[in-house]
Amino acid sequence: MNNERLVRKSGIYFIGNLSSKIMSAILIPIYAFYINTEELGFYDFSQTIMGILSPIILIAIWEAILKFLLTEEDDKVKQRIMSTSAIFTVVMSILFVLISLLFKGISGSTIRYFNLVVAMIFLNNIVYVWQYFARATSNNRLYVVAGITSTIINFISVLVFVVYFQMGLLGLLLSYNLGQFATILVIEVKIRVLSKLRIKDFDKGILKRMLVFSSPLVLNLISAWFISGFGRMIITIKLGTEANGLYSFANKFSLVITMFGSVITMAIIEEVILSIKTNGISREFNKTLQNLFMIFSTIAILGVPAIVVFYEFIADTEYVGSLVFAPWLLIYAVANTMASNIGSIFQAIDKTKYQFTTTLLGGIVTFIISWLFIDDIGIASVIIGQIFGAVAMLVSRYILINKYIQLKLNWKPILLMLSLFLFITIVTTNLHYYVSIIIELILLIVILYKNKKILFQVINKIVNGGNK
Repeated sequence: MNNERLVRKSGIYFIGNLSSKIMSAILIPIYAFYINTEELGFYDFSQTIMGILSPIILIAIWEAILKFLLTEEDDKVKQRIMSTSAIFTVVMSILFVLISLLFKGISGSTIRYFNLVVAMIFLNNIVYVWQYFARATSNNRLYVVAGITSTIINFISVLVFVVYFQMGLLGLLLSYNLGQFATILVIEVKIRVLSKLRIKDFDKGILKRMLVFSSPLVLNLISAWFISGFGRMIITIKLGTEANGLYSFANKFSLVITMFGSVITMAIIEEVILSIKTNGISREFNKTLQNLFMIFSTIAILGVPAIVVFYEFIADTEYVGSLVFAPWLLIYAVANTMASNIGSIFQAIDKTKYQFTTTLLGGIVTFIISWLFIDDIGIASVIIGQIFGAVAMLVSRYILINKYIQLKLNWKPILLMLSLFLFITIVTTNLHYYVSIIIELILLIVILYKNKKILFQVINKIVNGGNK
């Protein structure tokens, strides 16, 4: 595996992923002061439904797009792959809209902003596939530009609709849809997927092979959403949308780790596919995963005191009660992210069935714990279930992967970091926020000292680069 290329791609995808991931973290203060818990709970629940339905509607064909285009050498075949998958995506998405509107007409559904939620799912389908077209055709800069454009549109729209006009939930839905539409527009202007579509290029054989590859991943993606999405569902059903709003707000902080993890997973999948195509997976992959584990754990530890301090500034809002949940969702994010990174190997070696079975295991663990204890400890039962579910998925994937490649992690430093996280969480959430400030400063000093060589190297490169 080419680590330098992996780092470069991770950086590119980090920037390009801003619109869908980091925006939620940036907007936390706006949520706190301009969106009530009931509206945030409904918005978050709608996105959960979107995450479950999109893989079903399109049979996760975007995963096959990446695999098939990256490994194909013939340009004519590539064109048939793009035309086939694009036609399939558009047709299935339009069918979804028609069926949804028919359902609304027959059932007389009174779901708030039903049409906007349907539009959100439709746009999400197109965005997924068009983004994968950009990635699979090596248009990484385009991916970045589309992400930045979407971020800007989304942010400005929230300021206009939510802050200025105080439109609440309606403003959130409009802002999200405008941001998604911007992503599609930027990518389409550059690679012109629609203008290159040819009905004659539609190949049933290619579509069948792509769906055979991606169909096991549908269950995997649904199960992955099940681990995080089931929590929102059971909270909404059992405790109401206001409780889901509290959970959703607390979960925004863990999105920082999820964002880093998702973009690295994207890069890892590409690199493993390309490595297997050439020389196979190198031993450096073990070291890469070990370092990632330590990096994500460090981010989680640094995040706990920072979260406690942040809550001091929103003490007068409805969301202050969610502080007890926020730190624990960080450790869930670490376990889930590393499970995804390790699981990406299954996709590269065509063992996608194990992605599903291990994710299903995590989903079952999450379901059992959440359902059994929701009436007794409320939201906490869901978070505990998610943590144990993610750990079950991580451990099972680690064991299964070693049947096909040699993957060895040193668990001792990982467990030490977990112990430190638990200690800091208990201390900071039970003492004055001044203690959190002191702990945060100490942690930063220690981290900078331990990484001083790397820091000096970066500074020297900047200084020397500026002197050239």
